[in-house]
Amino acid sequence: MATGEEALEFDIIRAGLIRALKANLLNEHVSISVIYNAGRNKNSIEEWLDKNKPSTLHREDGYDWIHVQRSDEEEEKEEDDTEEESDDSDNDDDSDDDSDADELQETWEKWIASGQHVSREKIFELAKEYECTHGKWMLFVSTGGKGDYLWSLIAKGIVNGRTLSTHAKISATEETEYCESSHVICMYNKNFLDRDQMLESERTIRSLGIKGTLKYKPDIYTHLGVYTNNPWLLNPVIYTSNFDILKNQSIIEETTDFHKGYRP
Repeated sequence: MATGEEALEFDIIRAGLIRALKANLLNEHVSISVIYNAGRNKNSIEEWLDKNKPSTLHREDGYDWIHVQRSDEEEEKEEDDTEEESDDSDNDDDSDDDSDADELQETWEKWIASGQHVSREKIFELAKEYECTHGKWMLFVSTGGKGDYLWSLIAKGIVNGRTLSTHAKISATEETEYCESSHVICMYNKNFLDRDQMLESERTIRSLGIKGTLKYKPDIYTHLGVYTNNPWLLNPVIYTSNFDILKNQSIIEETTDFHKGYRP
């Protein structure tokens, strides 16, 4: 059995190795994902959440996303997400497996080059053709106790089977010079073209006690590189959900695309 002095020495060496590993990963632009997979992780979800609070995992240390997944026999193909920018529809960072990405991208580039009109309807048409139909409800939360708490509600809801979604993730903390640090939480469903499925996903998220504004974004916008500041004035967020506390119900509205001179 190691003495207290030996144990301390081991902890110091281990900490040094971890810091060195993180430094190497950062130099090589390799991101660290933290994943809880129900049925595989030995720790309970409560123990895991306590050890991996989003407020304690920083992008400057190499962390990118914190994932929670629930095993689902009917869903063999789960998103393997790994996007950019700030507190808007662009900070969700997706690259799921539900389409032939190369063929989709090639078709998209040909359409752009042809000079034909680019519209939401065309995006949806491509999503159906290439089976790129995953989408997610997004919730933006501040860094700290509140953000950690809201994430824990969602994570436990995913693992315990209380949500239609079987996969959620939250971005690691990113220190910013000009504004308060925040996170985006993404909660996925299989088919954004199925409105009933999208609404059911939102309902089950609300059932966890989530009251904040939710935004719905199909993954195909990310795959095609269509972010908020795009030249076609497309709005990547297709639905918003605001919760009316007095009526105890969601108000879900379909968005419209942007117009010249206006972006949110």
